[in-house]
Amino acid sequence: MNTTSGSRTLETISIKIPASPEYLHVVRLVAAGLASRISFTLEDIEDLKIAVDELSAYVTGAHGRSGTLDVSFTLDGNRIEIRGAGHYTKDYEFRGDLTEFSRMILETVADSAHLEATGDAPTFTVVKSRKQ
Repeated sequence: MNTTSGSRTLETISIKIPASPEYLHVVRLVAAGLASRISFTLEDIEDLKIAVDELSAYVTGAHGRSGTLDVSFTLDGNRIEIRGAGHYTKDYEFRGDLTEFSRMILETVADSAHLEATGDAPTFTVVKSRKQ
């Protein structure tokens, strides 16, 4: 989907995968491919993959959950914003806050990263910009 913001065109790509750790490589691959498309360095691509993996793992849990992980990737010039949301078919308890170690990792590899546990669906957002 393309939308226009001022004079810029935003591109948004969405995927839906089972909320299971064995499918997280798909999210990493899409993130890496899109970051490459907007000329991220290899180091920035690896950082983005780490951030997406870290946040997605909170949503899927270590053993997976019954339901889906919906992820959207928005490209905006030299910036990518990734939003994920877990949609479960059962009630699960999930950690709504990041550990200190996770926060430290995310502060190192992303411009911003957030995890929220509101309602019955945990969500995350990660933003990364290409180095100039």
